[in-house]
Amino acid sequence: MKNVKIQLAVLLSIFVVLTSCRKEIGGLVEITKADFELLAVGNGTYWNGSDKAGKFTSGDLTFENNYNTLYGSWDGFAWSQKADVTTAGFGNQYSVFDPSNGTNKFAIYYPPFGSDAFVSFPSGSEFTIKSVSVCNTTYTALTIKNGDPSFAKKFGGVSGNDPDWFKVTAIGYNAAGVSLNSVDFYLADYRSTDNTKDYIVNKWTTFDLSSLGKINKLTFRFSSTDNGAWGMNTPAYVCLDNLKYEQVIK
Repeated sequence: MKNVKIQLAVLLSIFVVLTSCRKEIGGLVEITKADFELLAVGNGTYWNGSDKAGKFTSGDLTFENNYNTLYGSWDGFAWSQKADVTTAGFGNQYSVFDPSNGTNKFAIYYPPFGSDAFVSFPSGSEFTIKSVSVCNTTYTALTIKNGDPSFAKKFGGVSGNDPDWFKVTAIGYNAAGVSLNSVDFYLADYRSTDNTKDYIVNKWTTFDLSSLGKINKLTFRFSSTDNGAWGMNTPAYVCLDNLKYEQVIK
């Protein structure tokens, strides 16, 4: 009889746990991921908006793009599958600085001068973005690592002891267009007094965005210790992949 009571108690405990889990899960839509794998790369390696589409979509998300036909330049969001981690300079702006990327597709953000471009959910809706995978572009990473004689310093300086850093800030807005919260992520950090701890992000890394709350749109801004008369010298790019989000049932 004692064994029967113990077994019943165990079964009752399992039932309570499972019931609690079902209640928690039942209040949320299944987490969705935007990973860009279904997008068709325009020239076999990247898309920068040269077709003047002005945007692209993945999952419930729309990514803004601006292309200037006069200068052949772009800003906002592009996408790519390039992963050349050795070629320095602006010509390699579409490569992610992760040698293990392979042919994986990803988005790149480069902000319009003096303003923002947005990744947005449908008008009037609000979702909770859980996280996004981020990495440097090769252009940015090698500029930080080696400097650029035309405009940018080598992080750490001549001595290697300069406490340099480069970060991206994610900013969320609700359906009314009000900025709710922001969160930072260091894409390079040389602030430690131990130079062996200096780093440049060189692999896909999770950036937790859950503290932004329920949002309708999202943008990114950059800041750095390397600045000049015209603003930040560090190339302002970030690679993005696997945006995970969920919608709360009201």
